[in-house]
Amino acid sequence: MEKKIRNKIIALSGQPVTGKGTNVKAMIQKLEERGYKSENIHLIATGDQFREFSNEIIELIRNTENPEVLEKLSERAGLQKILSHADYRATLIHTISILKQNQIDLTKFTIDDANNMPEFKDIRAIIDTIIDEGIAKLGKEINQEERKDEIWIIDSRLAFHNIPEAFSVRLTSTPEVAGERLFHDKKRGKEDQYKTVEEAKEARENRRIGEVKRYKERYGVDLEDKNNYDLIIDTSFSSVDDISDTILQGAEYYFTNKAFAKEWTSPKTLLPLQEERQTLGTAKYSFEEMLESIKEHGYFPSEIIDVVEVEGIKYIVEGHHRNFSAGYLGKTLIPYEVIAKDDEKVPGTKVTAKEYAEAFNRRYKSGHEWMIQEKDPNFKYEQVYPNINEIIQKNEKRAPDTDDQER
Repeated sequence: MEKKIRNKIIALSGQPVTGKGTNVKAMIQKLEERGYKSENIHLIATGDQFREFSNEIIELIRNTENPEVLEKLSERAGLQKILSHADYRATLIHTISILKQNQIDLTKFTIDDANNMPEFKDIRAIIDTIIDEGIAKLGKEINQEERKDEIWIIDSRLAFHNIPEAFSVRLTSTPEVAGERLFHDKKRGKEDQYKTVEEAKEARENRRIGEVKRYKERYGVDLEDKNNYDLIIDTSFSSVDDISDTILQGAEYYFTNKAFAKEWTSPKTLLPLQEERQTLGTAKYSFEEMLESIKEHGYFPSEIIDVVEVEGIKYIVEGHHRNFSAGYLGKTLIPYEVIAKDDEKVPGTKVTAKEYAEAFNRRYKSGHEWMIQEKDPNFKYEQVYPNINEIIQKNEKRAPDTDDQER
Protein backbone atom coordinates (compact mmCIF):
# COMPACT_ATOMS: atom_id res chain seq x y z
CA MET A 1 0.00 0.00 0.00
CA GLU A 2 1.41 3.37 -1.03
CA LYS A 3 2.37 5.68 1.79
CA LYS A 4 0.36 8.84 2.20
CA ILE A 5 2.84 11.70 1.97
CA ARG A 6 1.81 14.99 3.52
CA ASN A 7 4.95 16.85 4.53
CA LYS A 8 8.66 16.57 3.86
CA ILE A 9 10.40 14.52 6.53
CA ILE A 10 13.81 12.91 5.97
CA ALA A 11 14.68 10.24 8.55
CA LEU A 12 18.46 9.87 8.53
CA SER A 13 20.10 6.82 10.08
CA GLY A 14 23.62 5.51 9.79
CA GLN A 15 26.27 3.15 11.03
CA PRO A 16 28.86 4.78 13.33
CA VAL A 17 31.38 7.02 11.55
CA THR A 18 29.57 7.38 8.23
CA GLY A 19 29.51 11.20 8.15
CA LYS A 20 25.91 11.89 9.16
CA GLY A 21 26.72 15.22 10.80
CA THR A 22 28.81 16.45 7.89
CA ASN A 23 26.16 15.45 5.36
CA VAL A 24 23.38 17.08 7.37
CA LYS A 25 25.26 20.39 7.24
CA ALA A 26 25.71 20.02 3.47
CA MET A 27 22.03 19.19 3.00
CA ILE A 28 20.94 22.28 4.95
CA GLN A 29 23.25 24.50 2.91
CA LYS A 30 21.91 23.05 -0.35
CA LEU A 31 18.31 23.50 0.80
CA GLU A 32 18.98 27.16 1.57
CA GLU A 33 20.59 27.58 -1.85
CA ARG A 34 17.43 26.09 -3.38
CA GLY A 35 15.22 28.67 -1.74
CA TYR A 36 14.28 27.24 1.65
CA LYS A 37 14.29 29.78 4.45
CA SER A 38 16.56 28.76 7.31
CA GLU A 39 13.67 28.93 9.77
CA ASN A 40 11.77 26.41 7.63
CA ILE A 41 14.55 23.80 7.76
CA HIS A 42 14.10 21.86 10.98
CA LEU A 43 16.90 19.62 12.28
CA ILE A 44 16.21 17.17 15.09
CA ALA A 45 19.24 15.15 16.29
CA THR A 46 18.39 12.45 18.83
CA GLY A 47 22.08 11.90 19.56
CA ASP A 48 22.22 15.43 20.95
CA GLN A 49 19.07 14.76 22.96
CA PHE A 50 20.60 11.60 24.41
CA ARG A 51 23.75 13.46 25.43
CA GLU A 52 21.71 16.23 27.01
CA PHE A 53 19.59 13.79 29.02
CA SER A 54 22.66 11.78 30.07
CA ASN A 55 24.61 14.85 31.17
CA GLU A 56 21.69 16.15 33.21
CA ILE A 57 21.33 12.80 34.97
CA ILE A 58 25.05 12.60 35.67
CA GLU A 59 25.02 16.12 37.09
CA LEU A 60 22.09 15.18 39.31
CA ILE A 61 23.84 12.03 40.56
CA ARG A 62 27.01 13.98 41.31
CA ASN A 63 25.02 16.43 43.43
CA THR A 64 22.78 14.11 45.42
CA GLU A 65 24.21 15.57 48.63
CA ASN A 66 23.70 19.19 47.54
CA PRO A 67 20.02 20.25 48.04
CA GLU A 68 20.43 23.68 46.45
CA VAL A 69 21.89 22.28 43.22
CA LEU A 70 19.33 19.47 43.16
CA GLU A 71 16.48 21.97 43.36
CA LYS A 72 17.80 23.91 40.36
CA LEU A 73 18.44 20.73 38.37
CA SER A 74 14.94 19.41 39.01
CA GLU A 75 13.54 22.42 37.15
CA ARG A 76 15.15 21.36 33.87
CA ALA A 77 12.67 20.07 31.29
CA GLY A 78 14.52 16.80 30.64
CA LEU A 79 14.83 15.83 34.29
CA GLN A 80 11.24 16.82 34.95
CA LYS A 81 10.12 14.15 32.47
CA ILE A 82 11.93 11.58 34.59
CA LEU A 83 11.23 12.91 38.08
CA SER A 84 7.52 13.41 37.40
CA HIS A 85 7.08 9.77 36.33
CA ALA A 86 6.86 7.44 39.34
CA ASP A 87 8.45 4.40 37.64
CA TYR A 88 11.23 6.46 36.06
CA ARG A 89 11.94 8.17 39.37
CA ALA A 90 12.16 4.83 41.16
CA THR A 91 14.57 3.52 38.52
CA LEU A 92 16.77 6.60 38.90
CA ILE A 93 16.91 6.17 42.68
CA HIS A 94 17.76 2.48 42.26
CA THR A 95 20.54 3.33 39.77
CA ILE A 96 22.03 5.91 42.13
CA SER A 97 22.07 3.29 44.87
CA ILE A 98 23.89 0.77 42.64
CA LEU A 99 26.45 3.36 41.51
CA LYS A 100 27.27 4.29 45.09
CA GLN A 101 27.40 0.66 46.13
CA ASN A 102 29.83 -0.15 43.30
CA GLN A 103 31.80 3.06 43.88
CA ILE A 104 31.57 4.11 40.23
CA ASP A 105 33.66 7.20 39.44
CA LEU A 106 31.47 9.58 37.42
CA THR A 107 34.08 12.33 37.07
CA LYS A 108 35.35 10.72 33.85
CA PHE A 109 31.95 9.73 32.47
CA THR A 110 31.70 9.69 28.65
CA ILE A 111 28.94 9.08 26.10
CA ASP A 112 30.39 5.58 25.58
CA ASP A 113 29.86 4.94 29.29
CA ALA A 114 26.25 6.04 28.90
CA ASN A 115 25.89 3.60 26.01
CA ASN A 116 27.71 0.64 27.54
CA MET A 117 27.98 0.84 31.35
CA PRO A 118 25.80 -1.98 32.82
CA GLU A 119 24.79 0.20 35.75
CA PHE A 120 23.18 2.63 33.31
CA LYS A 121 21.18 0.06 31.36
CA ASP A 122 17.84 0.99 32.92
CA ILE A 123 18.54 4.73 32.60
CA ARG A 124 19.41 4.27 28.93
CA ALA A 125 16.10 2.51 28.42
CA ILE A 126 14.24 5.42 30.01
CA ILE A 127 16.06 8.03 27.91
CA ASP A 128 15.48 6.00 24.73
CA THR A 129 11.78 5.67 25.53
CA ILE A 130 11.35 9.40 26.16
CA ILE A 131 13.20 10.32 22.96
CA ASP A 132 11.39 7.73 20.81
CA GLU A 133 7.98 8.78 22.10
CA GLY A 134 8.93 12.39 21.40
CA ILE A 135 9.95 11.63 17.80
CA ALA A 136 6.77 9.64 17.12
CA LYS A 137 4.69 12.48 18.60
CA LEU A 138 6.60 15.02 16.50
CA GLY A 139 5.88 13.06 13.32
CA LYS A 140 2.16 13.16 14.03
CA GLU A 141 2.26 16.87 14.88
CA ILE A 142 4.13 17.71 11.67
CA ASN A 143 1.46 16.00 9.58
CA GLN A 144 -1.51 17.59 11.29
CA GLU A 145 -1.52 20.25 8.59
CA GLU A 146 0.11 20.80 5.20
CA ARG A 147 3.47 22.62 5.33
CA LYS A 148 4.64 22.95 1.73
CA ASP A 149 7.57 25.29 2.36
CA GLU A 150 9.06 23.40 5.31
CA ILE A 151 11.28 20.35 5.63
CA TRP A 152 12.41 18.24 8.59
CA ILE A 153 15.66 16.29 8.89
CA ILE A 154 15.41 13.78 11.74
CA ASP A 155 18.88 12.45 12.62
CA SER A 156 17.86 9.31 14.48
CA ARG A 157 18.57 5.59 14.13
CA LEU A 158 14.94 4.73 14.81
CA ALA A 159 13.15 7.58 13.02
CA PHE A 160 12.25 5.28 10.10
CA HIS A 161 10.33 3.19 12.64
CA ASN A 162 8.81 6.03 14.67
CA ILE A 163 7.82 8.12 11.62
CA PRO A 164 6.96 5.49 8.98
CA GLU A 165 5.79 8.08 6.42
CA ALA A 166 9.22 9.76 6.38
CA PHE A 167 11.77 9.29 3.59
CA SER A 168 14.17 6.93 5.36
CA VAL A 169 17.89 7.01 4.58
CA ARG A 170 20.68 4.75 5.84
CA LEU A 171 24.40 5.62 5.53
CA THR A 172 26.99 2.83 5.64
CA SER A 173 30.74 2.43 5.22
CA THR A 174 33.29 -0.36 5.22
CA PRO A 175 35.02 -1.13 8.55
CA GLU A 176 38.38 -0.20 7.01
CA VAL A 177 37.28 3.25 5.83
CA ALA A 178 35.37 3.94 9.04
CA GLY A 179 38.45 2.97 11.06
CA GLU A 180 40.65 5.34 9.03
CA ARG A 181 38.15 8.18 9.48
CA LEU A 182 37.86 7.59 13.20
CA PHE A 183 41.63 7.41 13.69
CA HIS A 184 42.35 10.64 11.81
CA ASP A 185 39.42 12.68 13.19
CA LYS A 186 41.06 14.60 16.04
CA LYS A 187 37.93 16.71 16.62
CA ARG A 188 36.24 13.84 18.40
CA GLY A 189 36.22 13.45 22.17
CA LYS A 190 38.90 11.69 24.19
CA GLU A 191 36.91 8.44 24.09
CA ASP A 192 37.47 8.38 20.31
CA GLN A 193 41.27 8.82 20.25
CA TYR A 194 43.21 5.70 19.26
CA LYS A 195 46.85 4.62 18.97
CA THR A 196 46.43 2.75 15.67
CA VAL A 197 43.99 2.54 12.76
CA GLU A 198 43.34 -1.11 13.60
CA GLU A 199 42.35 -0.14 17.15
CA ALA A 200 39.97 2.51 15.77
CA LYS A 201 38.51 0.00 13.30
CA GLU A 202 37.89 -2.52 16.09
CA ALA A 203 36.25 0.12 18.30
CA ARG A 204 33.97 1.21 15.49
CA GLU A 205 32.95 -2.36 14.67
CA ASN A 206 32.24 -3.08 18.33
CA ARG A 207 30.07 0.03 18.45
CA ARG A 208 28.20 -0.94 15.27
CA ILE A 209 27.59 -4.50 16.47
CA GLY A 210 26.56 -3.23 19.89
CA GLU A 211 24.01 -0.86 18.38
CA VAL A 212 22.47 -3.58 16.22
CA LYS A 213 22.23 -5.94 19.19
CA ARG A 214 20.76 -3.28 21.49
CA TYR A 215 18.03 -2.25 19.05
CA LYS A 216 17.10 -5.88 18.33
CA GLU A 217 16.79 -6.63 22.03
CA ARG A 218 14.91 -3.47 22.97
CA TYR A 219 12.70 -2.87 19.92
CA GLY A 220 12.85 -6.05 17.87
CA VAL A 221 14.18 -3.91 15.02
CA ASP A 222 17.19 -4.85 12.87
CA LEU A 223 19.05 -1.66 11.93
CA GLU A 224 20.89 -3.56 9.18
CA ASP A 225 17.70 -4.76 7.46
CA LYS A 226 17.63 -3.00 4.09
CA ASN A 227 13.86 -3.30 3.94
CA ASN A 228 13.64 -0.61 6.62
CA TYR A 229 14.97 2.10 4.29
CA ASP A 230 14.05 3.92 1.09
CA LEU A 231 17.66 4.86 0.30
CA ILE A 232 20.97 3.25 1.32
CA ILE A 233 24.28 4.95 0.54
CA ASP A 234 27.77 3.51 0.98
CA THR A 235 29.76 6.63 1.93
CA SER A 236 33.17 4.88 1.90
CA PHE A 237 34.51 6.39 -1.33
CA SER A 238 31.90 9.05 -2.04
CA SER A 239 32.01 12.82 -1.67
CA VAL A 240 29.83 14.78 0.73
CA ASP A 241 28.58 16.79 -2.23
CA ASP A 242 27.35 13.68 -4.08
CA ILE A 243 25.93 12.07 -0.94
CA SER A 244 23.90 15.12 0.10
CA ASP A 245 22.73 15.68 -3.49
CA THR A 246 21.59 12.06 -3.78
CA ILE A 247 19.68 12.22 -0.50
CA LEU A 248 17.87 15.40 -1.52
CA GLN A 249 17.16 14.11 -5.03
CA GLY A 250 15.84 10.85 -3.60
CA ALA A 251 13.65 12.78 -1.17
CA GLU A 252 12.26 14.90 -4.01
CA TYR A 253 11.36 11.76 -5.96
CA TYR A 254 9.84 10.15 -2.87
CA PHE A 255 7.67 13.13 -1.95
CA THR A 256 6.33 13.22 -5.52
CA ASN A 257 5.79 9.44 -5.69
CA LYS A 258 8.46 8.80 -8.34
CA ALA A 259 10.64 5.69 -8.40
CA PHE A 260 14.24 6.14 -7.21
CA ALA A 261 17.03 3.58 -6.96
CA LYS A 262 17.49 2.26 -3.43
CA GLU A 263 21.22 1.41 -3.16
CA TRP A 264 24.11 3.68 -4.19
CA THR A 265 27.87 3.27 -4.06
CA SER A 266 31.05 4.63 -5.64
CA PRO A 267 32.05 3.36 -9.12
CA LYS A 268 35.35 2.44 -7.45
CA THR A 269 33.68 -0.37 -5.51
CA LEU A 270 32.31 -2.30 -8.52
CA LEU A 271 34.78 -4.63 -10.23
CA PRO A 272 34.65 -5.28 -14.01
CA LEU A 273 33.90 -8.68 -15.54
CA GLN A 274 34.61 -7.88 -19.18
CA GLU A 275 37.39 -6.63 -21.45
CA GLU A 276 38.22 -2.95 -21.64
CA ARG A 277 37.37 -2.90 -25.37
CA GLN A 278 33.84 -4.13 -24.60
CA THR A 279 33.33 -1.35 -22.08
CA LEU A 280 34.54 1.25 -24.55
CA GLY A 281 32.70 0.07 -27.61
CA THR A 282 30.15 -2.70 -27.13
CA ALA A 283 27.00 -1.27 -25.58
CA LYS A 284 23.70 0.36 -26.40
CA TYR A 285 25.64 3.63 -26.26
CA SER A 286 29.36 4.01 -26.79
CA PHE A 287 31.60 5.16 -23.95
CA GLU A 288 31.84 8.64 -25.52
CA GLU A 289 28.06 8.88 -25.96
CA MET A 290 27.53 7.90 -22.33
CA LEU A 291 30.05 10.52 -21.21
CA GLU A 292 28.19 13.21 -23.12
CA SER A 293 24.84 12.07 -21.76
CA ILE A 294 26.03 12.19 -18.13
CA LYS A 295 27.67 15.58 -18.70
CA GLU A 296 24.45 17.01 -20.11
CA HIS A 297 21.79 15.32 -18.01
CA GLY A 298 23.57 13.85 -14.99
CA TYR A 299 23.32 10.20 -14.03
CA PHE A 300 19.74 8.97 -14.28
CA PRO A 301 18.69 7.28 -11.02
CA SER A 302 16.77 4.68 -13.02
CA GLU A 303 19.98 3.43 -14.71
CA ILE A 304 20.70 0.76 -12.10
CA ILE A 305 23.84 -1.38 -12.48
CA ASP A 306 23.33 -5.12 -11.95
CA VAL A 307 26.01 -6.73 -9.79
CA VAL A 308 26.75 -10.01 -8.06
CA GLU A 309 28.21 -9.99 -4.57
CA VAL A 310 30.69 -12.62 -3.40
CA GLU A 311 32.17 -12.53 0.10
CA GLY A 312 31.24 -8.86 0.33
CA ILE A 313 32.86 -7.88 -3.00
CA LYS A 314 30.69 -6.56 -5.84
CA TYR A 315 31.22 -7.46 -9.51
CA ILE A 316 29.43 -5.88 -12.48
CA VAL A 317 27.13 -8.10 -14.53
CA GLU A 318 25.41 -5.40 -16.56
CA GLY A 319 26.37 -1.71 -16.72
CA HIS A 320 30.13 -1.52 -17.29
CA HIS A 321 30.02 1.51 -19.57
CA ARG A 322 27.69 3.39 -17.19
CA ASN A 323 29.85 2.64 -14.17
CA PHE A 324 33.13 3.60 -15.76
CA SER A 325 31.74 6.62 -17.60
CA ALA A 326 30.54 7.93 -14.24
CA GLY A 327 33.91 7.15 -12.67
CA TYR A 328 35.76 8.80 -15.56
CA LEU A 329 33.78 11.98 -14.97
CA GLY A 330 34.45 11.96 -11.24
CA LYS A 331 31.01 10.85 -10.10
CA THR A 332 31.30 9.23 -6.69
CA LEU A 333 27.84 7.68 -6.46
CA ILE A 334 25.92 5.41 -8.82
CA PRO A 335 22.85 3.19 -8.24
CA TYR A 336 23.22 -0.58 -8.22
CA GLU A 337 21.32 -3.75 -7.37
CA VAL A 338 22.71 -7.05 -6.15
CA ILE A 339 20.99 -9.70 -8.29
CA ALA A 340 22.74 -12.72 -6.71
CA LYS A 341 25.05 -13.48 -3.80
CA ASP A 342 27.68 -16.18 -3.29
CA ASP A 343 26.07 -19.54 -4.16
CA GLU A 344 22.85 -18.06 -5.57
CA LYS A 345 22.23 -18.52 -9.29
CA VAL A 346 22.48 -15.42 -11.45
CA PRO A 347 18.98 -14.87 -12.94
CA GLY A 348 18.67 -16.26 -16.46
CA THR A 349 21.83 -18.40 -16.16
CA LYS A 350 23.07 -21.69 -14.77
CA VAL A 351 25.99 -19.94 -13.11
CA THR A 352 26.23 -18.94 -9.45
CA ALA A 353 27.41 -15.52 -8.34
CA LYS A 354 30.62 -17.13 -7.07
CA GLU A 355 31.28 -18.81 -10.42
CA TYR A 356 30.53 -15.56 -12.24
CA ALA A 357 32.99 -13.65 -10.05
CA GLU A 358 35.75 -16.17 -10.77
CA ALA A 359 36.09 -14.54 -14.19
CA PHE A 360 37.71 -11.49 -12.58
CA ASN A 361 41.37 -11.34 -13.55
CA ARG A 362 44.42 -9.09 -13.79
CA ARG A 363 43.52 -8.06 -17.36
CA TYR A 364 40.04 -6.84 -16.39
CA LYS A 365 41.46 -4.96 -13.41
CA SER A 366 44.31 -3.17 -15.19
CA GLY A 367 42.18 -2.49 -18.24
CA HIS A 368 39.68 -0.37 -16.30
CA GLU A 369 41.68 1.40 -13.59
CA TRP A 370 42.71 4.21 -15.92
CA MET A 371 39.07 5.28 -16.33
CA ILE A 372 38.81 6.01 -12.61
CA GLN A 373 42.30 7.50 -12.58
CA GLU A 374 41.16 10.26 -14.97
CA LYS A 375 39.80 12.11 -11.90
CA ASP A 376 41.79 10.26 -9.22
CA PRO A 377 45.32 9.70 -10.61
CA ASN A 378 46.46 7.74 -7.56
CA PHE A 379 43.56 5.30 -7.59
CA LYS A 380 44.22 1.57 -7.31
CA TYR A 381 41.65 -1.13 -6.65
CA GLU A 382 43.82 -2.22 -3.72
CA GLN A 383 42.54 0.88 -1.88
CA VAL A 384 39.03 -0.57 -1.98
CA TYR A 385 39.86 -4.27 -1.73
CA PRO A 386 43.30 -4.84 -0.11
CA ASN A 387 43.14 -8.58 -0.88
CA ILE A 388 42.32 -8.11 -4.57
CA ASN A 389 45.57 -9.64 -5.86
CA GLU A 390 45.01 -12.75 -3.74
CA ILE A 391 41.57 -13.08 -5.35
CA ILE A 392 43.08 -12.79 -8.82
CA GLN A 393 45.71 -15.44 -8.02
CA LYS A 394 43.00 -17.84 -6.86
CA ASN A 395 40.95 -17.18 -9.98
CA GLU A 396 43.92 -17.81 -12.25
CA LYS A 397 44.25 -21.31 -10.81
CA ARG A 398 40.62 -22.12 -11.50
CA ALA A 399 38.70 -23.06 -14.64
CA PRO A 400 38.42 -20.78 -17.73
CA ASP A 401 36.54 -17.46 -17.58
CA THR A 402 32.78 -17.61 -17.13
CA ASP A 403 32.55 -16.26 -20.70
CA ASP A 404 33.06 -19.90 -21.70
CA GLN A 405 30.29 -21.15 -19.44
CA GLU A 406 26.62 -21.38 -20.37
CA ARG A 407 24.69 -18.38 -19.06
